[in-house]
Amino acid sequence: MKEIIKKPKIAILTLHPYNYGGILSSLKVVYDFCSKYFEPTVFFLSFDKEISAYLKGFKFTSKSRFKDYFGMNCVEIGARFSFWEPGHYSFTAKDWKKCLSEFDYFFVTSGTAIPAHPLVFLNKKFVMWVATTYEEDKKNRIQELSYLRFLLDRLGAVFVRKIEKIILRRANLTWALSSYAKKSFQEELGVVAPSLSQCGYPMEMKANFALTNLKSREENIIAVGRFDDPRKNLGMLIRVFNKLSESKDNINLYIVGPKPSDDRIKRFLGGKTPKNIIFTGLISNEKLDDLYKRSSLMLITSYQEGLGIIGLEAMSYGVPIIATDCGGTRDYIVNGKSGWLVPIDDDEQMFNKAYNLLRDNKLAEEFSIFSHNFIRNNFSYEKIYSTFREGLSKVYPELKDYFGLYNLEETNLKFNKDSYEDSNN
Repeated sequence: MKEIIKKPKIAILTLHPYNYGGILSSLKVVYDFCSKYFEPTVFFLSFDKEISAYLKGFKFTSKSRFKDYFGMNCVEIGARFSFWEPGHYSFTAKDWKKCLSEFDYFFVTSGTAIPAHPLVFLNKKFVMWVATTYEEDKKNRIQELSYLRFLLDRLGAVFVRKIEKIILRRANLTWALSSYAKKSFQEELGVVAPSLSQCGYPMEMKANFALTNLKSREENIIAVGRFDDPRKNLGMLIRVFNKLSESKDNINLYIVGPKPSDDRIKRFLGGKTPKNIIFTGLISNEKLDDLYKRSSLMLITSYQEGLGIIGLEAMSYGVPIIATDCGGTRDYIVNGKSGWLVPIDDDEQMFNKAYNLLRDNKLAEEFSIFSHNFIRNNFSYEKIYSTFREGLSKVYPELKDYFGLYNLEETNLKFNKDSYEDSNN
């Protein structure tokens, strides 16, 4: 079928979308949305020594390269002096200017607002969809840096926070991923920002969800994330599960995501062999789908989450959640309905809530049904895509007519599909 409306180009700026975690998940949502209406290209800073400055190799230049990343058309821009974070984008300003020169539309999506920096010094209009402030994102990670790296990071953070404030003020529209994130950005700005609003994360509902499946679920607990990140609080997760395994037989904990280092695991296990704890590593979507269907509970033990997309994912399968009150989880965990929120590092309270839920099948079924329906009613693709279209139309007024024409054309093509195919046979 011949395309009638020519799609304009759009640049999507992000942090490096490593192969697991919230950045990649959010990027895929934005890329899929943009692919519907635009020709998207993703841009991100790369620290690969093949294209970046590499001090150990006495290499002081960088370059850019095209890359297909999970089916997305991407451009990596090599970094210079990666140890000095405030200069990540300003040191490569000429590269960003050259790469973005052919684009009129810009969409930033990432954990923080920092990837929008090139659009500020290039004086571009842009929208962004971000999860948390720079300081909240870094808070727990810096605790494991060496003394020298810690000092360098804290010195750089003074300048990065200034950059972040400039970005938040200059952004034409900022969608915070959660109400918690919106409040954090508001506090960072210190003034009322009319360009700041909230937009959640879309979830695909599971068509095969059914009440009859709930009773057949095993006593599996699932946790998903990059648990090599101190922010995920692996220690609390293991402590709570060890206590549960002492109280209940045949219970398993599946930890999905890149496996933490053996040293980190040993630190929290106290040298003991993990009992019924399975580190799955990265698994396919099919295997993760199967694991959700066989799980009766998710635990989220994080110190901080801008939203916690994995919680939405679990609830779409009807899996109840017990989570720390770490920020973004407040948007979807309704106490006594879809799960419970507990204080951070309160092992005893998380254990008690989990133990009671696992032994009360009726309550677990009620939580499961509520969770599934809550996600369906509040986090649909239709709702999020509509928010994106409205926001882009506000920042780029010419897109309002374009979206209208495109949707009308799409409707006509669908309506006339049979007659179109007949006329071409």
